Amino acid sequence: MTTNTSLKPLLAIVCVNFIWGFDFIAIEYMMQFMSPAVFTLIRLLIGVIVLTAGVFILKGGPHFKREDMPRIFLSGAIGMAAYFTIENLGTGLTSASFSSLIMATVPIFGMFGDRIFFGNKITPLKVICIIASILGVFLLVSGEPMGINTLGVIAMFAAAISWTCYLVLVKPLYDKYDLLTLMTGLFYSGTIVQIPTVIISQAITHTPVTLTPAGIIVTLATSIVCIIIGEFGYVYAVGKLSTTLVAAFENVLPVTAVIFSIFIFGKILTATQIIGGVIILVAVTTIAFLERNKE
Repeated sequence: MTTNTSLKPLLAIVCVNFIWGFDFIAIEYMMQFMSPAVFTLIRLLIGVIVLTAGVFILKGGPHFKREDMPRIFLSGAIGMAAYFTIENLGTGLTSASFSSLIMATVPIFGMFGDRIFFGNKITPLKVICIIASILGVFLLVSGEPMGINTLGVIAMFAAAISWTCYLVLVKPLYDKYDLLTLMTGLFYSGTIVQIPTVIISQAITHTPVTLTPAGIIVTLATSIVCIIIGEFGYVYAVGKLSTTLVAAFENVLPVTAVIFSIFIFGKILTATQIIGGVIILVAVTTIAFLERNKE
């Protein structure tokens, strides 16, 4: 990957996963003050306001082809509403470092997505990487000193699967729309789905919502930097690179999250979890190199 054309999306995806590593820390912090669904809705609404202003000023409004509307809606529903709600839930039940390492398994799901939807082959070496990643996840989970929160683990794997679905769905839209228009449509769709989700979840759980000054700052900052800017960079990279290669760079995310967790929360992974995390990262990095050589 030596040309500028290839380097730009590669740098974009590395930077995005770096800031998303910090987002896991913000999520763990904010789950003390509100439910996962409410936090997702607030951030989506901030995104809708910012993107709507931008798209009307720069583009005269969002314009979509009728035949693309189902894919745009489904992409936003899965990638914006479902994913972020499930991610918030899983992170709140486990920890930022733990949940981010589970998300490092995204390349495995992405590889199957590439095979099913884009016809890319799964080689024997990739199968070995899959087996190694499964072993790494087992060590990661079994090494949890406070015991396994089953719901949290299930939620994070569900988040990884939903994010992979989002990758596959949104990729064909990149060539049809500019990033601002596409992101606006995705945020609209996510918000439409998230509003009834919040109403139903709040009616069931009655979770209080508390917004401290620090919480407001964290919400605004992560909405703009991690969600809006992060999504722009991610969708840009998805349009330029293979699904597996984009997903493989999720391993930047847990490294960032683990480092921030140590300095902010003082949480250190056990030796077993570190070994499991390293196995996962090595496996997905190997997949990344295989994809890079192919491209």
